[in-house]
Amino acid sequence: MSFAQLQKACVDCRPSSIRTYWANIKALARLAGRDDVPSTSSWLNAKLLKRVLAEPLNRSKRFTTAGVKAAQMYKIKKHSSESSARGVRLQDWVRAMSEVTDKYATQRRSGKRTAREAANWPEGGYKALSKLAKELHSEVDLLPNKKQWNTRDLYHFQRYLIVLFYSKHALRGDLADVRIKAPFANNWLKKAGGTYLLHVGRHKTSRAHGAIELRLGGAIKEALDAFLPQALKLTDHGFLLSTLRGSNKLKRQDMLRLIRNVTKDRLGKNIGVQIIRVLKVSDAAPEIDKAVALQKELGHSASMQQKYISRF
Repeated sequence: MSFAQLQKACVDCRPSSIRTYWANIKALARLAGRDDVPSTSSWLNAKLLKRVLAEPLNRSKRFTTAGVKAAQMYKIKKHSSESSARGVRLQDWVRAMSEVTDKYATQRRSGKRTAREAANWPEGGYKALSKLAKELHSEVDLLPNKKQWNTRDLYHFQRYLIVLFYSKHALRGDLADVRIKAPFANNWLKKAGGTYLLHVGRHKTSRAHGAIELRLGGAIKEALDAFLPQALKLTDHGFLLSTLRGSNKLKRQDMLRLIRNVTKDRLGKNIGVQIIRVLKVSDAAPEIDKAVALQKELGHSASMQQKYISRF
């Protein structure tokens, strides 16, 4: 089976979601002892499902979803009697996915860290990323004074820029899909007065919540002032982030791997964007708790609470 077949089966999915599903299907195939994704669905069997459910909760969630998407890729209908070896049907994977998702949601609501989060929680929480960004900046702080960079300079400064960005804004992996040249399409970065405007029009929850727009100032603005002119000179693919040689855009999975590698190397923790998002929300927990308490006191929703704010 191929990525193109998954695209055909997942007609309403975002391109970024399809890439994630495909990566997870390949990981599921490896868990099943396969080098590649098989051409038939027989590997989606009871033995594999049992193994998936024995994994830590976050991995079970990832793999049950991959099993559902793989079955859809093989065109197995949800209520079909068609099954893989040993009688496992699509609805078995759907049921397992639903149960695991509910358990995961319950765990998240409890506020208790998962085993993976506990093992990779840095000292200082979210603030550890700001400290790391400062450390990385000290290694490239002379580059803005250099008139002409090479692609290695660009890549090293880019590493600092990525960590700096995620120390302030906990996006998913959408930074890798941001364009800095026309055609700008859905996700782009443009100068806007004394700051930069980052527009993410296509992301995982854009249908429900619309575009994400961030004003980037301060240290990020200073970093972009140094980085963007050099990126525009050295690359022609039109995206913000580049590979080491500069000839291609940096793929989302490679940017995520870069974040995990640098946090593992410098902080001793394997920190991905999911943990970064948990770190940021956890850092804001006192303010969130106050907002929730106020909502309960006034008896209305967060959106209604915003309408009650008087700023003048």
